[in-house]
Amino acid sequence: MNLVKENKLVSVIIPAYNAADTIIETLNSVYAQTYLDLEVVVINDGSTDNTLSLLENYPKILKIISTENKGVSHARKLGFNHASGDYIQYLDADDLLIFNKIEKQLNALLSTNADVAYGDWQKFITQDSQLLVTEAIVREMKPDLEISIFTDFWCPPAAILYSRRVCSKLEWKENLPIIQDARYFLDAAILKATFEYTPGIMAQYRTAQSQSLSQKSDANFVKDLFENTKEIHQIWEKDYIDRPDKKQAIIQSLRHCINRLTVLDKNLAQEAIQLLLTIVPHYLPPEKGLLRTLSRIIGYRNAEIIAGMKRMFNS
Repeated sequence: MNLVKENKLVSVIIPAYNAADTIIETLNSVYAQTYLDLEVVVINDGSTDNTLSLLENYPKILKIISTENKGVSHARKLGFNHASGDYIQYLDADDLLIFNKIEKQLNALLSTNADVAYGDWQKFITQDSQLLVTEAIVREMKPDLEISIFTDFWCPPAAILYSRRVCSKLEWKENLPIIQDARYFLDAAILKATFEYTPGIMAQYRTAQSQSLSQKSDANFVKDLFENTKEIHQIWEKDYIDRPDKKQAIIQSLRHCINRLTVLDKNLAQEAIQLLLTIVPHYLPPEKGLLRTLSRIIGYRNAEIIAGMKRMFNS
């Protein structure tokens, strides 16, 4: 690979909350990069373990910012405000960068003048103090980036490199504590940022960790999905006539939320049903089955109430 000729600073922003078990390994993956013009900003997000002590005694240069615990979105915002780099690498405190990740993606952004580079990644666990890769995700997005990211594409922040110019237009959503990274990625697409796919494994994403919010609470995860769907509906609504695929993506997301919320949170389920019926007043589920039949007879709202009872019984 040709080395980057331009002297571009890359800021690596790492939010860390009670990350003593993993933060050193993560930092080591940063300082093992083939690209050396790095600034490492670590936000100690109110840790109660010895994360701060480990950071203060790390042998390489770190910019350490300590704050009370306000969550990962607030920590990333704070980190960005203290970062000086032309390019931004967000990295969770338990994930790892492949050794040439930053160099490869920075080359891609500089050669194409794109705003966002993303690549392939691996899931891994630590077993008997050994890193064990459990799955490799090798995938390029479909041409319609907004639909792709909203519906079924995700990669961890570790596998992405952003230009500062696009990050300055984006905001981390503190009201979406679980899917904030997916929304940040989507918002870049909504802003019509240009994306560049860099084939090859860029990062490793740790799974099955006790700190994983999405694994801790299915209810909170679905609530995030619903809140995100409401917000994207407001952004996309003006496009529905010319872009029925966006409308359909919102409907499908609402259907998924309703299916889960009728078991987890009946009030939010009713709110989701109301939103769907606002979009399609006489909605009829397209799939054959009891829900469609009942919707014809008693309306979709009442049909979902009955379906929800069945889901509760089966859960």
